[in-house]
Amino acid sequence: MPDQTPRLELPLMMASQAQKHVTHNEAIDRLDGLVHLAVQAFNVNDPPLAPEEGATWGVGPVPTGGWVGRAGLLARWRNNGWDFATPRDGWIAWDLGAGRARVCLGGLFTDLPASLPAFLQGQAGVGVNTTADATNRLAVSSAATLLTHEGQGHQLKVNKAAPIDTASLLFQTGFSGRAEMGLAGNDSFSVKVSGNGSSFVTALEAPASGRVTLPVGLALGPVAGDPPAPADGWLWYNQAAGQVRVRSGGASVAVGGAQVSMLVPPSGEHVLTTIGGGTTTGTVVGGAGRMDLFPFAPRADLTIDQMVVNVTTAVASALGKLVVYQSDASGRPDAKLAETGDLDFGTTGLKAASVSMTLWGGATYWIGLRHSSTATVSAWAAAATPDINGGSPVTTARKVLRRVLAYGTPSPANWGFLSSEITSATATAVWLRMA
Repeated sequence: MPDQTPRLELPLMMASQAQKHVTHNEAIDRLDGLVHLAVQAFNVNDPPLAPEEGATWGVGPVPTGGWVGRAGLLARWRNNGWDFATPRDGWIAWDLGAGRARVCLGGLFTDLPASLPAFLQGQAGVGVNTTADATNRLAVSSAATLLTHEGQGHQLKVNKAAPIDTASLLFQTGFSGRAEMGLAGNDSFSVKVSGNGSSFVTALEAPASGRVTLPVGLALGPVAGDPPAPADGWLWYNQAAGQVRVRSGGASVAVGGAQVSMLVPPSGEHVLTTIGGGTTTGTVVGGAGRMDLFPFAPRADLTIDQMVVNVTTAVASALGKLVVYQSDASGRPDAKLAETGDLDFGTTGLKAASVSMTLWGGATYWIGLRHSSTATVSAWAAAATPDINGGSPVTTARKVLRRVLAYGTPSPANWGFLSSEITSATATAVWLRMA
C-alpha cells in the first residue's frame, strides 16, 4: 500500500503506526498550503530573507540558496524551513503580486485567460446579463457595448455564406425592425427602413461600381443661403434663392432652371460657342500680338477633338492660336486649360486645331484667339455672346477681354483679370467639333 496520496502527496497513516497524529497533522498542514492556493510571486530564483509563516513562492528556473535543485516547484515557508510541492496540470493559483489567476499547464503556471481559450470555445451560447437562445447565441443586456482596439485598429466582421444571404446590422424598436444596413440578399451595400418591421424600403444602395443610387429620391433640407467656402461637389438647397445649387469649379451655380436645352450633335459635327442671337456672322480684324477672350457656358457636357475658326481675309505669314481658360468663383478667366499649335492665317478658309478635352455643362469657360498679324476672321453677332459686367455705364454692351502679348510668348497660365481689358468688340466665331 502506498504511503501518500497520488495528487497532493498527503502522507497516509499506516497500520500499527505509532504516533499517528504526526502523519495526520502533516497531511492537514499540506492541505492548508495547497487548497485555495495563493502565491506571493512566480519565477523567483532567490529565497526571501524573512518569509512569513505559510507564505508560498513559485521557484524560478535557476534557484539559489535553500531552493537549489527545486526549479519549478512551489516553496512554502513552514516551521522555520521550506516545504516543497510539485504543481500538477490543472492547479489554479492566485498570483498575489500580479493580482491575477494562473493555471498550471505542462508544469508551468501561466495567465488563466490566455491559457484556457478552450473554456470559451465550442459553447452553445453565451448570455451576458440575459439569456442566449438558438438564434441569438451571443446575447448582451447592457447600457452599452464596447469593442476597442488592441494597439492599432479594430474591425467588426459580419460574414455570410453566399450573395443571396444576408450580412447586416438591424436596428429595432421593441424587437421590431426599423432600419437595416449591410448586404441584404445581394452584394450591394444598402440602407433600408421600415415603419412596421415587415415591409422595408431601400433608401440607399451602393453596388460594387461605387455609384450610389437613392431609389426614393433625395430631399435637401433648406439652408438660409450658400454655405461658406463649400468644396467642389457640395449640393444644397438655397431657400432664399429658391434654387438647388452645386459647387463646381470654385463657383456656386444653380442646378437646372428654366433654360433652353442644348442639342448635342453626334461625333464629327460642330457646336457653336454662342448663346444664340443673330443669324449671320460678322468679321473682326486681328492685331499683332493681340488676344481676344469671350465667355462660353455649355448647357451640356461637350467632349471635343477640334476647335475651328474661319479666316476671311488672309495676311501673308500670319498665324493664330486658340486658347481655353476655366473660370474662377466670380466667373472671370482663371487657369489655362488648353493652347493649340499654330494655325495658318496666310490663306483664307476654315482653320482647325486638334484638342482633347471635355467642357462640362453648367460651367463657364473663356475661349480666345491669339493673332500674330492683322488677318480677319469670322465673328459672332453682337447678340450671340454674353455681356461682360464691370466698369462705368456705357451705351455699348461689353463682349470681349482684349490683351496684347507678344505672339511667341506662351499665354499666361493664369489670366489675371483686369477690368481695363473689357471691350465692346465682337467675339471671334469658334466652332467645337464633337469627338
